[in-house]
Amino acid sequence: VIGGVQVAIALLEMEMTWQLVEVDILAGDQLTPDFLALNPNNKTPVIVDQNGPHGRFVLWETGAILLYLAEKTGCFLPADPADRAICWQWLMFQMSGVGPMFGQFAHFAFYAKDNHPYAIDRYRRETQRLMRVLDGQLAKAEWVAGSEYTIADMAMLPYVEGSARAQAG
Repeated sequence: VIGGVQVAIALLEMEMTWQLVEVDILAGDQLTPDFLALNPNNKTPVIVDQNGPHGRFVLWETGAILLYLAEKTGCFLPADPADRAICWQWLMFQMSGVGPMFGQFAHFAFYAKDNHPYAIDRYRRETQRLMRVLDGQLAKAEWVAGSEYTIADMAMLPYVEGSARAQAG
């Protein structure tokens, strides 16, 4: 596994054997020919499953990896088709909303060289809105996708935890 807290959570929860390969993005490791051969989008995470469907299998994009691992192990993905679709819905909510918006907030609030008050305020408001959606769901259900712990929860955790610290600070 190369990068990805969410993927690491899934691998640990699924009790799979794995090895972390560090990628120093500040040094440009994600731009090397070897890395680009694994992921032409030059982002982490990436998994290389030596025991994939047809032998060595390379996959990138967090949501795709989480779905692959859940299907491979039969863990953390509901068996009921409706419950599974709800899990996918919340996974897509994280992939399309929580991840990008929380990432933009963190970039402008903590990493941008210049101060951009409009961007910071915009992404802070959007992260707060997304948290309200998530809070509303969790007021009705024990877990993000309903009554069982799923890959949707694993996808949310690092962002929600990091955002809670960032919003407080």
